[in-house]
Amino acid sequence: MGDEGDKYWMASAEQQFDRAHRQAFFEGVIGQLRGQPTALLPFDEVRDALGLVPSADRGLAEIPLSKIVGSVGRYRDFTRSFLPLDPSIKERWKRIYAAAQGMEGLPPIEVYRVGDAYFVKDGNHRVSVAREMGAEFIQAYVREFSSPVHISADTNLDELILKSEEARFLKHTGLDELRPQAHIKVTSPGYYDKLEEHIAVHGYFLGLQQQREISWRKAVTHWHDQVYLPLIEIIRRHAILDEFPGRTETDLYLWIIEHRHFLAQRLGLEIDMQEAARDFAAQYSPRWQRVVQRAQRSIIQVATPDSLESGPPVGHWRLKRAQSATTNELFANLLVMVDASEASRCAFDQALVIAGLEQARLNAVWTGSLQDGSAERHDFEQDLTRRCQSAGVHCSFTAQPGESGEMLVERAPWVDLIVLGRPSPLTSADDRSWDALLQTALRQTAPPVLASTEPCRGLLSALLAYDDSPTSVEALFVAAHIAQRWAIPVSVVTVSEPRRTSENTLAKAIALLQERGVEAEGHFRAGPVAETILSTATELGTDLLILGATGYSPFMQLFARSTLQVVLRQASCPVLVCH
Repeated sequence: MGDEGDKYWMASAEQQFDRAHRQAFFEGVIGQLRGQPTALLPFDEVRDALGLVPSADRGLAEIPLSKIVGSVGRYRDFTRSFLPLDPSIKERWKRIYAAAQGMEGLPPIEVYRVGDAYFVKDGNHRVSVAREMGAEFIQAYVREFSSPVHISADTNLDELILKSEEARFLKHTGLDELRPQAHIKVTSPGYYDKLEEHIAVHGYFLGLQQQREISWRKAVTHWHDQVYLPLIEIIRRHAILDEFPGRTETDLYLWIIEHRHFLAQRLGLEIDMQEAARDFAAQYSPRWQRVVQRAQRSIIQVATPDSLESGPPVGHWRLKRAQSATTNELFANLLVMVDASEASRCAFDQALVIAGLEQARLNAVWTGSLQDGSAERHDFEQDLTRRCQSAGVHCSFTAQPGESGEMLVERAPWVDLIVLGRPSPLTSADDRSWDALLQTALRQTAPPVLASTEPCRGLLSALLAYDDSPTSVEALFVAAHIAQRWAIPVSVVTVSEPRRTSENTLAKAIALLQERGVEAEGHFRAGPVAETILSTATELGTDLLILGATGYSPFMQLFARSTLQVVLRQASCPVLVCH
C-alpha cells in the first residue's frame, strides 16, 4: 500500500474510531437505563467462579462475532459489542483498521469457548475492527473449556454470580443427578445458599422424626419430593408465577416459605401452605390489578368506621375452605379468645370438644393484660396445654400486645371457626366488652362464630334455625356437615313470618339436608322469632343452636337489637352463627 493509500485509510480509521468511541459512551448510558449488561466478562473471574477446566482444542473455525462476550485481559478496553472505551488504544486500533481494508485482511484470533460464549485470548482489537466493519463472523483458533452450567452470549455479571452459585449448589447437592427432572432456578444472588440451608434443616428434623441419622443424599431427595415439589404444584395450580413476571418458581418457593414463617411467628398460628401462597400473591403481586385492589382496601379501611364495616360476602369462608380443603374436616383450625375468666375456660373447653370431633388444631389467643398477672397467664397457659395433651389435640397459645378485636380480625383469615365465651350472667360491663368483640367477629371476619355458654356442652344434638336467607343457607351447609361428621341428630325450626317464611321454607331445608344425606326432623312454629327459636331449643334439649346472621347489618344495630342478638344473649346452649 502506497503512502497516499496509507494516509487515506488512516484518516478513515481515525474517523471510525472516534465514531465508535462516542457510540460506546451512549451504549453505556442506554444499557444503564434499560438494566442491560454492556461490559465484557473477564475470563479469569468466570473460570474461577465456575471452576472451568480445558477440555479440547477445536483448531481453526469461523465463529459468530455476536457470541464473543469476554476477554482474557482487555475486558475494560471495550464494551460487550466491542466498541472501544479506552482512548489510549486509538493508534493500534487505527493500524488494524487500515490493514483490514488492504490486501492483508485480518489474521485469525485466539479464543476460549465456554458453552455458546467465546472469550478473546488474543485479538481484541481485531474483533472490534471486524464488528465496526459490519462483519458477522471471524476466523479463530478455538480452545474449549467445560462448564458445569450453561453460559450464553447474553450472560451478564449478575447472572455470572448466579451461575457460580448454581454450580456450587449442584455440586454440593447432586440434585441434577438425583432428580434430573428438577428445574431449580433463582434470579437473585444468595438464594442457592438459602436452598442448601432449607435442605440441611429439613434433614436435621427428618432425623429427629425418624430417630436416626439421615444421609445428605436422603435429605436432598426427601426435601425435593416432600417439601419443594408440593409447594411448586400449588404455585402452578393457582398460576401464582403469572403474578410475578421475570421471576421463577424457585424464587416463589423461597418467598412463600418466608412469608408463611413470618405469619406463623406473628400470629401464633399454623398457616396452611396453599393459603400462604395465595395470600403472598394478593399482598405482593406487582400486577396493576392487585395494586389497585390493595389501594381500594386501604382507602375503605381508613374511610369506614369500624362499627359500619360490612366484612366479607356471605359464603366467602365456606367457598375458600372448599378450595383448600384436603380432608373431611370443615373446621381444621379453631381460634378461641381467652383471658383468666371462667367464661374463657368454658369457651376453651367447648373449642376442645369440637377440635376432638374435627381432628383440628386449637389456637388460643390471650386477650387479657400482658403487664399484670403474668403468673396467672402462665398458669392458665400451662392448664390449657395439659388439657390439649390429654385430649390428643394439637394447640398453640399466643400472648401479644394489642386490642382484642384487632387480634381477632388479623387471625380470622387463617382459621375456620371463632369461639367466644359468653359471660354468665351478663353484667353491664361484660355486655359492652363481649358485645363489641362479638360484633367485630360477625361484621369483619368470614368464619362462623361460636358463642359458648357455661358449662361446656357435650354437643350430642343440634337445632338449625332456617328462614331461607343467604346466611341461613350457609348455616344449613354447616349443619349437614356436623350431622355427618359428628354423628349427631339435627332438627330444623322455621318460624312463620308474613311474606318471608312458610311451611315451604321448612320443606326446602329438609329437602336440602336430605340431598346431603341427612335426615332431619322439622318444626314449623309461630310466634316472636327469637323467643320461638329459644323455646324450641329448650323443648328439644338442644346442645347446639345453628343459625345465620340474618338482620345483623351494621346499620340495623344502630337502632335496635336483632333476633340474633336476643338469641345470643338468652340461649342456654352454645350458638353457632354463620355469616
